[in-house]
Amino acid sequence: MFTVEEVYDASVVTTMDESDKFEDVEVTFDQDGVVWVRQYCEELKNHQLIYMSYQQLLDIICSMQRPQGMYYLERQRP
Repeated sequence: MFTVEEVYDASVVTTMDESDKFEDVEVTFDQDGVVWVRQYCEELKNHQLIYMSYQQLLDIICSMQRPQGMYYLERQRP
């Protein structure tokens, strides 16, 4: 299950683990092309944060359907 919210200058997607084994993961798509991924860590009592470019996120998504190797993605603009 997930939610999509529009905030001032970003879109925020929150995914909830349906098995209730993991904390929610929040992905923020900033207007500047920056992607923030964060998840609350109960042991540390704070959020763990990763930020990357949108291109890096696309690389991760596409990698799930590829065999071992090195790849370069070209984005097609509409």
